[in-house]
Amino acid sequence: MLRRSNDTSVSVKGSTAAIESLEGRQLMAAAATVIAVKIAKRVDGSGNSLDSNRITIGFTQNITLNNSSLLRNFGYANDLLTGSAQRKVTVGLSATASENVLTIITDRLIRKGSKLQILPGAITDASGNDLTQSITFTNGQNKPRFTMASRSWRASDKSFFSNDVISGAPSATVLNTQPSSVTVRANLVTFLNKKVTAGLITSAQETSALATFDSSVTAGYIPSANLRAALVSLVGTVAEPAIATYLTKANVTGKSWASVVFSSSVSASAPTAETKLSPNNRLTTFVRDSLQGESFIALSAILAREALHQGTTANPGGNTPDSIDAEVIDTAIANIVYGQQLLVDPSVAGAGSTLTTYLNTQLLALLNSGQKLYPYGGIEQAATVAGAAQNVFVGGVADPGGFGNSTPVTSFHDFVQRDFTHRGLGNPTIATSPYAQTVLKNIVGTSGVFTTFNHTVQGYLDTRNQVLTDVAYNKLGQALKLTF
Repeated sequence: MLRRSNDTSVSVKGSTAAIESLEGRQLMAAAATVIAVKIAKRVDGSGNSLDSNRITIGFTQNITLNNSSLLRNFGYANDLLTGSAQRKVTVGLSATASENVLTIITDRLIRKGSKLQILPGAITDASGNDLTQSITFTNGQNKPRFTMASRSWRASDKSFFSNDVISGAPSATVLNTQPSSVTVRANLVTFLNKKVTAGLITSAQETSALATFDSSVTAGYIPSANLRAALVSLVGTVAEPAIATYLTKANVTGKSWASVVFSSSVSASAPTAETKLSPNNRLTTFVRDSLQGESFIALSAILAREALHQGTTANPGGNTPDSIDAEVIDTAIANIVYGQQLLVDPSVAGAGSTLTTYLNTQLLALLNSGQKLYPYGGIEQAATVAGAAQNVFVGGVADPGGFGNSTPVTSFHDFVQRDFTHRGLGNPTIATSPYAQTVLKNIVGTSGVFTTFNHTVQGYLDTRNQVLTDVAYNKLGQALKLTF
């Protein structure tokens, strides 16, 4: 039997039956009352969090569970489609009773402050009393995390996503005409002003970023105003060091980048861009020319990623060493940066363009992942609501991405690995650059070893993402018009 507990971590609000005073020594037996409530997060055999609680409730008498469907619990989550509104979510419950203990398994993590309603007919005690109670749970998830406990999130507006991944999505709009430098600069000022207002950068940082954009030296390396804006807009993000990486000698070659340009010669296997090393040990980044008219906000994620492709050796084609492990990490960094930029201006996500739908699709996979600290986000396979198969692309096509694999995509890691395996990339050990190490530490903290792209570093991204918090995840779900 569960005895009275001294654990005060969970308070219980219950109704006890009053003892009715009767004449002639007739005294009705008091109804059972709650003496203890314990709430535990369930884990699997490997210690990974499940999207489920085990709730144990002890009563003062033995009980009989008559009808578990008369046990009710719900919580309020954020309505991702409206932003400011909330949504009532019913939690599925399965229950068993043994002696004086009621055990409940939930189909998702419960909301802090929610109530367990024990309706008439659900439970009787040893004296035959019908126990009708309301128990308030003071442990559980806050509203953003309870919203995340209702993943996988899915697209409500398919135009935000790639049609080779989400079934029924329209073809993306090709934006291949560069905007004028005057337009780009005006948009950059507006964007940086938003960062200042949000407290992400100072006015001095904005002034410095604009000076870098206007500099003839910068234009010598990066002729396109759109790409210059993309680079300097990284100020205030985890990838801000990319600015110095491109424009100074702060990279592994000891030389500034030769150039960053739009090009029609980008390899077919590179969807957005590629970086090559010349025989004189200078790096050049080539961005696909069909992306010339894309928002610099989206392009900034590409430049943050390409700065990770540093090396002092290359194959005959000029490609620096690469691996699947490196690309999983590089792609995660690019999406974290894109997420940071969308938090400043979420309207970019709705452009319906080649690049934004590409990035939105990857970001959707990231938002639906996170294993070790569920419901917090990460890159590995997340838990799901009970009865739901893991699939980061709910409503996806049979072969997401066209990579030759028709099984559901289970995580961000899985999606990126399929992509680069399909491209024929191997998985040798690749050293990280000082830039990569700095960016990673900006995301996950400084403890750990960051010298190579490997599973250990991937683990840090699954358990220690300090940038995309639960609140940020909810805001990004709103930006992508996701629902559940």
